[in-house]
Amino acid sequence: MFGAHKSTLDAKGRMNIPIKLREELGETFFLAKNIGTRCIRVYSEAEWDALMKSLDELPPVKTQTIRRYLVGSADKLVADKQGRVSVNSELIAYAGLTTDVMVIGMGKSGMAEIWDKAAWTEFNESLDTEEEVRRIAEELGM
Repeated sequence: MFGAHKSTLDAKGRMNIPIKLREELGETFFLAKNIGTRCIRVYSEAEWDALMKSLDELPPVKTQTIRRYLVGSADKLVADKQGRVSVNSELIAYAGLTTDVMVIGMGKSGMAEIWDKAAWTEFNESLDTEEEVRRIAEELGM
């Protein structure tokens, strides 16, 4: 899943998921709070199942907080014929979504993020992207 795609959130919390991303996400997908940034993570059903399986393999005492955070905020969705989904009000508030939103492909099939457009712009302007990417790549040995 690649690219940054503009979308609009209407007064009822509905938005369109771009067709390219819907094709990769599949018919059913999940929205949940993102860990680390105030946006919504979008998971294909396969990615969500893999995440739940990985949590099941860890000691419950260590995963309770993450489960409450992720699973407690999660919503299982199916887009309508126009490609719209209804984002629940808790996730809208968490990510600070307004009318203009961005759907960001995460480079991995089955994952994307939904950002408020102003927050996405601020995030991109707040860092020296080239330097940050270089630093992270060096940390990862790339």
